Amino acid sequence: MKTCVLNLSGNVGKSTLAVHLLAAFSPGARIVSVESVNASAADAMEGLDVEAYGASRFKEIFREIMCHDEVIVDVGASNVAAFMTEMTRFRSAVGEFDLVIVPTVPADKQQRDTIATIDWLHGLGIEPRKVRVVFNQYATESLEPIEQVYALVLGYAASDGKGKASYAPHAVIERNEVYEMAKAASRTVRALAADSKDWRAARQEAKRTGDTDALEDAMTGQMTHDLATTAQRNLDAVHALLFPGRKRA
Repeated sequence: MKTCVLNLSGNVGKSTLAVHLLAAFSPGARIVSVESVNASAADAMEGLDVEAYGASRFKEIFREIMCHDEVIVDVGASNVAAFMTEMTRFRSAVGEFDLVIVPTVPADKQQRDTIATIDWLHGLGIEPRKVRVVFNQYATESLEPIEQVYALVLGYAASDGKGKASYAPHAVIERNEVYEMAKAASRTVRALAADSKDWRAARQEAKRTGDTDALEDAMTGQMTHDLATTAQRNLDAVHALLFPGRKRA
């Protein structure tokens, strides 16, 4: 699969999705980080194959896309305008992607930028079935319906945006602080969820020896594992929705 993650707006979680929703399910996939200002979340992650370019080096980016059968292109906000311009010049690059993921979040500005991104992709000629909106950072505790939280994008989906992208069934990534924890630990959520350490036993041992630092580490480790497990179940469901029938590693 060749997948691109982009949005004209920043702060929508593009790199987070590139790492935890895409790369974590495809060991060995090449991540092409199109960024020249901020470091991608993928750069510091253990075990990921990451190559970074500025959009001005589009010919090299295009070579990466053509060369690798399993590639994830993560377009940073500082480079997205230049990347889009180059895509209009190298028209065949459009057909290389199997899927273009456009993440959006509840903030109105980011939703408006999401709409502009979908319009641009449609104008470029990317097939609507290849453009997938992912509703990121949804606060489950708010109990607000998806249609209300992302009202601008879903209102657009029912009117001018109809037939320009796929919005349903809703691919929803729930807000979870474990993504920041994973970034700090340089590990994927998948790796944190798979950690088999017996934190209860570690906690009991710390209590027995009176090691308060070890006790704090054990309690933090247990909570991190729980949050990662919850987040991974969510990621599994969304990945299955985006790539139906695809075998997951």
